[in-house]
Amino acid sequence: MIITRETDYAIRILRSLADWEQKNIREISDEQLIPRQFAYKISKKLEQAGYIEIIRGAQGGCRLVKDLHELNLMDVITVMDRDNMIISCLDGNFECLYRRRHGSCPTHDAYAAIQDKLAENLAAIPLHTLISASAAKTDPLPAEKAE
Repeated sequence: MIITRETDYAIRILRSLADWEQKNIREISDEQLIPRQFAYKISKKLEQAGYIEIIRGAQGGCRLVKDLHELNLMDVITVMDRDNMIISCLDGNFECLYRRRHGSCPTHDAYAAIQDKLAENLAAIPLHTLISASAAKTDPLPAEKAE
C-alpha cells in the first residue's frame, strides 16, 4: 500500500477547500500545483465519496461538504484506490502459484499482518491534522503514535 499520486492530489484538493470556500478547478489546480485533467477526475471521486460538492455552471466550482475532522488518511486512500495492497497476493482474486502447489504460503500471513498494521496506522492519522501539519510543518502523527 502506497500513497499514490492520485491520493496526494486528492489531499491537496481537500487542503485547498479546507477553508469551506467555493473554488473552481482552475483555482485549485493553480494553488495546489495539480494538473487540471487530474483535478477534474479526482474531484469527481471526492464528490462520489461525499467529501465535496461540485457546482456546475458559470459560477460553479467545488466546496467541502465533509468535515475534515471526520476523515483520516486511510479514508482518502480507500476512496482513491479501493484495492491498494502492499502486494498483489493479498487481493482475493490473485492466483498464487506457490499456494496452489503447496497448499499455503508462509509469507502470505506475514504480508496480511503488515497490511493490517499499515492500514491501522494510516487510519490513526486524522486528515485535518495531516493538512494542518503540511501547512505548519509539524508532525501529523498523534502524540502516542509518534516514535
